[in-house]
Amino acid sequence: MNDALLTLLIRGELALTVGVLLALVLRRPVRRALGPLAAYALWLVAPLCVIAALLPAAAPTGAMAPVVTLAADAAWSVRPVSRQVHKVSEILTALWVLGALGAASLFALRQARFVRSLGRLAPSPTDRALLLGQHTGAGPMLLGALRPRIVAPADFEARFQGSARELVLAHERVHLARGDAAVNALVVVVRCLAWFNPLVHHAARALRIDQEIACDAAVVERHPDAARLYAETLLGSALTPMSAPFGCHWPAVGAHPLKERLTMLQTASTSPARKTLGALLVGTLALAAAGAVWAANAPPEPTVRNPLWVQRPGLEDMTRYYPEIAHEAGVTAARVTVDCSITAEGRLENCLVRQEDPAQYGFGEATIKLVRHFQMAPEDRDGKPTVGGVIRIPIVFQDPKA
Repeated sequence: MNDALLTLLIRGELALTVGVLLALVLRRPVRRALGPLAAYALWLVAPLCVIAALLPAAAPTGAMAPVVTLAADAAWSVRPVSRQVHKVSEILTALWVLGALGAASLFALRQARFVRSLGRLAPSPTDRALLLGQHTGAGPMLLGALRPRIVAPADFEARFQGSARELVLAHERVHLARGDAAVNALVVVVRCLAWFNPLVHHAARALRIDQEIACDAAVVERHPDAARLYAETLLGSALTPMSAPFGCHWPAVGAHPLKERLTMLQTASTSPARKTLGALLVGTLALAAAGAVWAANAPPEPTVRNPLWVQRPGLEDMTRYYPEIAHEAGVTAARVTVDCSITAEGRLENCLVRQEDPAQYGFGEATIKLVRHFQMAPEDRDGKPTVGGVIRIPIVFQDPKA
């Protein structure tokens, strides 16, 4: 189980890195050429690459080989036979789980601190959908994940009036309508799972910037005559001193964090034709990247179903490898099923235990020693080559001293 989980983690992490790098490299050129929304949508490349990497590549189904004593059982969960490999896998998996839990705890603490800094939240007397905090300065913002709400500072009514008030609230409503709070919550989950990857944390900040700029563009597009007022309102708004993991607001960064937003506001709005072209190109790029990742998955090894054995273990070998601890415990029989790869010489290697019953007496390790005595012909009984294939071998142990 640990090994399968670790394999999925590595594959997913590599695919995530590919998707994130593509988005980081292309986000600014795409924004200049096709508009802010296309740059924001470009981040879909990353999750699509991960999904493609985790799609099954027609995993091989091991065939039962009629050798030694037959034990035709259904497949159990794959786990490595080697104790050392298994132990390393367990340690790495435990470290990853601990790191993910630690990252989740830190995000939860950051969110709690942020919410506490706002003070008690109460509905605005003029807009029941708007919550006012006891803090002053930062906001308005969208706060929460499952049920996000627009939160504004206590002095919001005094600082933002008339058209300026409507413009800043329109920005938050765009976030709400697009489901950006859920997107940011998903980003937090990914950051927890990939806590060890600094590129993912950097990408999370870049995604938030693209998200905010895309919202700015939507507001300016709906209120083209108010672009100057909107820019002045942004300059007059105070930024949050720290970021809330669950919510939508401009990340707390740098001395001039509004530079990118104001630059975008000075550019011409994106035409419908460019928007359509942007959607098509971004969609094509995302599917192409995901397809490339899926194509890079290792092809399944051919399954040998009708082997021709040159050498097989005999009764003496079965007796020699029967675990002494099992004999002392009075265990008179056991069954083990292994999946093995076939070398150019017809030997078996990289064996994985599919079934070991009972599991606590070392029959898995005994089977690994036993498979050294197998040798397969270069071709099976149907004339198909066996080199590089996989085979499932069921073995029944019986206590020779019983």
